[in-house]
Amino acid sequence: MTDDRTAETTSATRRIRLRGIAQVIFGLAALALVFVKSDTRALLDTVRNTQLAYLPLAALGSFAVTWLMAARWGLILGVRPNRPPTARLFAHYLVGLFFTNFVPGGGVSGDVARLIYVDREIQDKPFVLSTLVYERLVGVFILLLIGVGATLGSGALGQSRRTIGLVEAVLIIAFVVSAALMSRRVTRFLSHVATLVGARLGLERFASALGRTLSAISQMKFHRGMMIGTLALSITIRVVWSLGCYVVARAMALPLPLITVFSFMSIVDLIRLLPISVGGLGVREWVMVALFASVGLSREQALSFSLLVFAPVYLNAIAGGLIYLARAGAVTRAEEGANGRRGEGATGDLLTR
Repeated sequence: MTDDRTAETTSATRRIRLRGIAQVIFGLAALALVFVKSDTRALLDTVRNTQLAYLPLAALGSFAVTWLMAARWGLILGVRPNRPPTARLFAHYLVGLFFTNFVPGGGVSGDVARLIYVDREIQDKPFVLSTLVYERLVGVFILLLIGVGATLGSGALGQSRRTIGLVEAVLIIAFVVSAALMSRRVTRFLSHVATLVGARLGLERFASALGRTLSAISQMKFHRGMMIGTLALSITIRVVWSLGCYVVARAMALPLPLITVFSFMSIVDLIRLLPISVGGLGVREWVMVALFASVGLSREQALSFSLLVFAPVYLNAIAGGLIYLARAGAVTRAEEGANGRRGEGATGDLLTR
């Protein structure tokens, strides 16, 4: 039995690694293809004509968005006592962004990193996982809601009935899923199914953890203040993020109204959630090219805008990487110190014998 589980774990690790390599290759190939199809001289002219003095404001807005997301997560964690302070959650979020943007697996990698850090303090993995799932549900719901509203208001997609209908269908599905997970009856049924499947596949511990996570999610509806607060913070996050993107558009002198920027960034961020490439690299540039073409802007302007908009996100991720390395170094030094003290103790014992 142990050998079978070891083989399954090894096989799963290999699949994850291959999927990650495929994401990296796909993203880099897609980005390279955008560059190949672009006019290098026009691209350089676009960057050269950008007012760089505006860009620090966009970077500040990006870090503000990360802080707001940490505050939103803290509000959800606050339904239980002894939640970590927002400053520490902000550091966890930066580390999560490092994994999201530089490690294959995308947002899942970042969520796993945040789960590990906070679970060390709270010691309740199903609850922490439930806060991550709830945070994702609220964030995606607000993203779709604002995206649909901005798209309809701006006419950015040419009022295509098929496209608008598709976005509205996704919004309805997200709402139904969110409402279902808040229902105790639904979560009880899903927990029962998970238990049966887990027993059949020999994954009892995983099924039990999943059941506790679903139960914790259903308990969120009893915290009305938290729900209202997370909705308000999610709206604020979208507004601050879109304003930062609008600053980049103004720096490039692009004729894009604010509501169009709201619409475009909502669509791009929705696409970035798909596990196609690491952090949406390459995919988001192609989506941006298509959106810019719909309003008469060039491929080079779309590519430059995408690179400048997401550059501050990479600054967040690099800061997270430095925090991660500092923490790993501290742990290593602590382990070496503990081993050294054990060695000294053993030497002392020998000398006293």
